[in-house]
Amino acid sequence: MKEIIKVSATLAAICAAVTLAVAGANLLTADKIAQSEQKAITDSLGEVLPCDSYDSVSDNCYKAADKGYIFITAANGYGGEVSVMTAIAPDGKIIAVKVLSCSDETPGLGQNSQKAAFTDQYKGQSGSLEVVKSGAADGQINAITSATITSRAVTAAVNEALAQFDSIAKEAVK
Repeated sequence: MKEIIKVSATLAAICAAVTLAVAGANLLTADKIAQSEQKAITDSLGEVLPCDSYDSVSDNCYKAADKGYIFITAANGYGGEVSVMTAIAPDGKIIAVKVLSCSDETPGLGQNSQKAAFTDQYKGQSGSLEVVKSGAADGQINAITSATITSRAVTAAVNEALAQFDSIAKEAVK
């Protein structure tokens, strides 16, 4: 019985030490990780809508002077969350779309959503968009072959950005 207590106490001490070490490492690196993430966002803002400065409207919305707004939205894809940055002009038309994160999507299929061949379809579009398998017309996006779920996720994230833009535009009119 004393042996079981001794082994249990040793295991508890090891678990406590490891937990403290992980918590300490998290405290030491949290600021650096946050700065790195913010720099990645700032760099991406310049890619979708170049501007001298960006004003943060909310956690996921930035205003680029009089050039338009940039939204960071996400939707669930085939392998997990797909994060998208959408730049929208003051007239409500999409300027650019950049897929920020789709690393959990299938390589060679869903991860192709980051390529310009897919994201350029959004340029100049407005309103609610839908995904079709081929022959896209205005308001439609051609799905990536064998990656329809990812295509729908990107489009859902872009539609969310368009909805948020509409909300901001309505507030500006008031």
